[in-house]
Amino acid sequence: MLLLALAGVPGAATAQGPAPKKAPAAPATPAAAPAPFVGCPSLANLRLLLRTNRGDPAAVAALLADERADHVGCALIGRERVQALADHVELGGASYDCLSLQGTGICHWTLAGTVAPAPDRTRAADRPRR
Repeated sequence: MLLLALAGVPGAATAQGPAPKKAPAAPATPAAAPAPFVGCPSLANLRLLLRTNRGDPAAVAALLADERADHVGCALIGRERVQALADHVELGGASYDCLSLQGTGICHWTLAGTVAPAPDRTRAADRPRR
Protein backbone atom coordinates (compact mmCIF):
# COMPACT_ATOMS: atom_id res chain seq x y z
CA MET A 1 0.00 0.00 0.00
CA LEU A 2 2.73 2.39 0.91
CA LEU A 3 4.44 1.64 -2.35
CA LEU A 4 1.34 2.61 -4.32
CA ALA A 5 0.99 5.82 -2.36
CA LEU A 6 4.54 6.87 -3.14
CA ALA A 7 4.22 5.90 -6.77
CA GLY A 8 1.14 8.08 -7.19
CA VAL A 9 2.72 11.30 -5.91
CA PRO A 10 5.01 12.94 -8.43
CA GLY A 11 8.50 13.48 -7.08
CA ALA A 12 7.83 11.46 -3.91
CA ALA A 13 9.75 8.38 -5.00
CA THR A 14 12.90 10.31 -5.73
CA ALA A 15 14.19 13.11 -3.62
CA GLN A 16 14.74 15.95 -6.01
CA GLY A 17 16.87 18.71 -4.66
CA PRO A 18 19.03 21.21 -6.37
CA ALA A 19 21.31 19.64 -8.95
CA PRO A 20 24.68 18.78 -7.42
CA LYS A 21 27.35 21.27 -8.31
CA LYS A 22 30.17 20.03 -10.45
CA ALA A 23 33.60 20.32 -8.95
CA PRO A 24 35.56 23.12 -10.59
CA ALA A 25 38.02 21.89 -13.16
CA ALA A 26 41.51 21.59 -11.82
CA PRO A 27 43.76 24.32 -13.17
CA ALA A 28 46.06 23.18 -15.91
CA THR A 29 49.44 22.34 -14.50
CA PRO A 30 52.18 24.49 -15.95
CA ALA A 31 54.60 22.81 -18.29
CA ALA A 32 57.62 21.45 -16.55
CA ALA A 33 60.52 23.84 -16.60
CA PRO A 34 63.27 22.77 -18.97
CA ALA A 35 66.10 20.94 -17.30
CA PRO A 36 69.22 22.94 -16.49
CA PHE A 37 72.34 22.33 -18.54
CA VAL A 38 76.01 21.95 -17.65
CA GLY A 39 78.03 25.11 -18.23
CA CYS A 40 81.66 25.93 -17.50
CA PRO A 41 83.53 29.23 -17.77
CA SER A 42 86.50 27.19 -19.03
CA LEU A 43 86.25 24.97 -22.11
CA ALA A 44 89.13 22.87 -20.75
CA ASN A 45 87.18 22.15 -17.56
CA LEU A 46 84.05 21.20 -19.52
CA ARG A 47 86.08 18.79 -21.64
CA LEU A 48 87.70 17.36 -18.50
CA LEU A 49 84.31 16.71 -16.88
CA LEU A 50 82.95 15.13 -20.04
CA ARG A 51 86.03 12.97 -20.51
CA THR A 52 85.98 11.67 -16.92
CA ASN A 53 82.26 10.85 -17.27
CA ARG A 54 82.55 9.16 -20.69
CA GLY A 55 80.93 12.10 -22.48
CA ASP A 56 77.59 11.64 -20.72
CA PRO A 57 76.01 15.03 -19.87
CA ALA A 58 73.56 13.34 -17.47
CA ALA A 59 76.47 11.85 -15.49
CA VAL A 60 78.15 15.26 -15.38
CA ALA A 61 74.88 16.83 -14.15
CA ALA A 62 74.67 14.19 -11.41
CA LEU A 63 78.26 14.96 -10.40
CA LEU A 64 77.49 18.69 -10.23
CA ALA A 65 74.47 18.01 -8.02
CA ASP A 66 76.82 16.49 -5.43
CA GLU A 67 78.02 19.29 -3.15
CA ARG A 68 81.12 17.33 -2.12
CA ALA A 69 82.36 16.74 -5.70
CA ASP A 70 84.98 18.89 -7.42
CA HIS A 71 83.03 21.03 -9.88
CA VAL A 72 86.10 22.72 -11.42
CA GLY A 73 84.09 25.91 -11.76
CA CYS A 74 81.22 24.28 -13.66
CA ALA A 75 77.58 24.43 -12.65
CA LEU A 76 74.05 23.50 -13.63
CA ILE A 77 72.57 26.58 -15.28
CA GLY A 78 68.90 27.36 -15.86
CA ARG A 79 67.99 27.78 -19.52
CA GLU A 80 66.09 30.98 -18.75
CA ARG A 81 69.45 32.71 -18.07
CA VAL A 82 70.76 32.23 -21.62
CA GLN A 83 70.91 35.49 -23.55
CA ALA A 84 72.93 34.79 -26.69
CA LEU A 85 75.45 32.55 -28.39
CA ALA A 86 78.79 34.25 -27.76
CA ASP A 87 81.20 31.79 -29.40
CA HIS A 88 81.36 28.42 -31.12
CA VAL A 89 84.32 26.09 -31.58
CA GLU A 90 84.98 22.61 -32.93
CA LEU A 91 87.74 20.77 -31.15
CA GLY A 92 88.76 17.14 -31.23
CA GLY A 93 85.72 16.14 -33.29
CA ALA A 94 83.20 17.75 -30.93
CA SER A 95 81.39 21.09 -31.13
CA TYR A 96 80.99 23.48 -28.23
CA ASP A 97 78.99 26.68 -27.71
CA CYS A 98 79.81 29.48 -25.32
CA LEU A 99 76.63 31.16 -24.11
CA SER A 100 76.34 34.60 -22.59
CA LEU A 101 74.21 34.50 -19.46
CA GLN A 102 72.22 37.00 -17.46
CA GLY A 103 74.10 38.25 -14.43
CA THR A 104 77.63 37.54 -15.66
CA GLY A 105 79.99 38.89 -18.28
CA ILE A 106 81.69 35.52 -18.75
CA CYS A 107 80.27 33.12 -21.30
CA HIS A 108 79.80 29.50 -20.24
CA TRP A 109 80.80 26.59 -22.44
CA THR A 110 78.46 23.70 -23.13
CA LEU A 111 78.03 21.05 -25.81
CA ALA A 112 76.84 22.62 -29.05
CA GLY A 113 73.09 22.40 -29.56
CA THR A 114 72.32 21.83 -25.88
CA VAL A 115 70.64 25.21 -25.53
CA ALA A 116 69.36 27.68 -28.08
CA PRO A 117 69.21 31.32 -27.00
CA ALA A 118 65.68 32.65 -26.63
CA PRO A 119 64.50 34.45 -29.75
CA ASP A 120 64.52 38.23 -29.67
CA ARG A 121 61.21 39.23 -28.16
CA THR A 122 60.95 42.52 -30.01
CA ARG A 123 59.84 42.17 -33.59
CA ALA A 124 61.40 44.29 -36.30
CA ALA A 125 58.06 46.08 -36.79
CA ASP A 126 58.03 47.06 -33.10
CA ARG A 127 61.50 48.57 -33.15
CA PRO A 128 61.77 52.33 -33.65
CA ARG A 129 63.01 53.49 -37.03
CA ARG A 130 66.06 55.68 -37.25
